[in-house]
This record gives sequence, C-alpha cells and structure tokens, in this order.
Amino acid sequence: MNLKEKFNLETATVAVGATLLILLIIAFVIFGPIAVLWSINTLFPIAAIPYNFFTWLAVVVLYLFTKSSVSIEK
Repeated sequence: MNLKEKFNLETATVAVGATLLILLIIAFVIFGPIAVLWSINTLFPIAAIPYNFFTWLAVVVLYLFTKSSVSIEK
C-alpha cells in the first residue's frame, strides 16, 4: 500500500465517521423530544400528551429555555 492509497483510506474513514456522527446528532434531535413525551406519558398516564409536531416543538423549546451549563473555574 503506497502513501496515496493510505491517505485515501484515512480520508474515507474520517468522512464516514463524520457522516455517522452527523446522522446520530440528527437522530437525537428528532427522536429525543419524542422520547421525552413517551416517558412523560408512561410515568403520568393521566397526561395523555399526543404525539404530533406541536408537542415535539414544545419539548424542543422547553429544552432550549431550561438548558443549563455548568462551569468550574480554578
């Protein structure tokens, strides 16, 4: 295997890894709020929150407003 073939293999591996990471992030963005709705409906059956775009969007907005970051300064 010469240097050109090795470079192409490494480049392809990085490209595949980056693509899979992007797809995983997209899957979390799409299915994360659905999982939150499912968990609320499972824990509190009286809530009976429907699964539709607007409830999905409400969970996304709720997450964006309640997101916190923790930083430790030394």
